[in-house]
Formats: sequence, C-alpha cells, structure tokens
Amino acid sequence: MSSDARSAILEAAGEVFTRFGFKKAAMEDIARLAGVGKGSLYLHFDSKEALFEACLRRDIVERVAELEAAVRGAQAPDAQVRAFIHCKLGQLTRQLHGQRLRMDTLLEMHSHALRLLPEHQRMEEALLARLLLEGNTQGVFAVTDPHQVAVGLVESLAGLAVKGLTQGFDAPGRAALDAYFDVFIRGLAPVGSAPRRKS
Repeated sequence: MSSDARSAILEAAGEVFTRFGFKKAAMEDIARLAGVGKGSLYLHFDSKEALFEACLRRDIVERVAELEAAVRGAQAPDAQVRAFIHCKLGQLTRQLHGQRLRMDTLLEMHSHALRLLPEHQRMEEALLARLLLEGNTQGVFAVTDPHQVAVGLVESLAGLAVKGLTQGFDAPGRAALDAYFDVFIRGLAPVGSAPRRKS
C-alpha cells in the first residue's frame, strides 16, 4: 500500500473514531472516507484495533513534534517551558475534526489508549526534563530533580485532558490556568533571583 493511501486511511480512521467512538466505528465507513476498498484496509491493518493503535501512534508523534517546534520557537529556558505548557494546553482544547469529543467516546478511546499513554508521557517528560536541565546549566532554574519535576508537570497537564477535550476552557478558566502555570515557572528560578516577566 502506498504511503498516500496509508495516510488517507489513518486520516479517515481518526475522523470516524472521533465521531463514533471505537465500538461504533465501521471499517466500511473508514474505507469509504479514505477512498479505498475495504479489502485495502486489511492489507495493511489486520484489525480495527490495529488501525486504532496506528492512529494513536501517529497522533502521539505529531503532538510531540508540535511541542518540540513550540519549544524551539522560544529563546530563554523559562520561555521554552511556557511554550511547552501553552502548546500542551492548546492540544488539550483543540477540537478534533471540528467537534468536541463526547465523554463516552473519550472514555472508550482512552481505555484502548492506556497501553500507549506511558510511552507518550515519557516522550513529553524527556523533552521537558531536557529544558529544565538546560535552564539549570544557564543558571535560570535551580531544579534539584528535573526528571521528577517534568513527570509532575506532565501528570498535571494530563489531568486536564478530560475537561479540555470535552468542554474546553472558558476565558476565566484559561486565565486561572495561565496564572497557576506562571507561578509554577517562577518557582523554577533560584531562590532570591528577580522574577522574570511573562513573555
């Protein structure tokens, strides 16, 4: 199967899984939306579960790449951590295929995704720990255990996923999160250092 056909199938599958959930998603619908025959799906994906996992893995790679790009766009370590947080919050509130996920769909998809969640979180934790270590090296941060702090922040952000994907954050909620994470970022600095303004 060509990479174009595979991409079309994954894109169509992501949309169908998002709209109908895993159980109600039909391989026929995915094939029709992708513009391929149903048999073509099974040439590359031996089951609906395998196709769903491939969609999740593709999403993980794209999300981590988006985080890395956001971080590269910032100069100072504190601005990079802020970019990481803002990008992650954006990912959590982004409507998938133009719609919010229903709670039952989110929970159903999450139960299938639990196997891949640790891998995804480890990738995000490694990126964030690297930023914290660099900040320590530059004297901007004084983080005793960068890995542990990275794990804590990624876990905190993951806890916002259900609300972000099902309801989003209204302006007051987003302002409260910005204030909270601003305090978090200022807390990374060495004791007694002058606080940097939010950039």
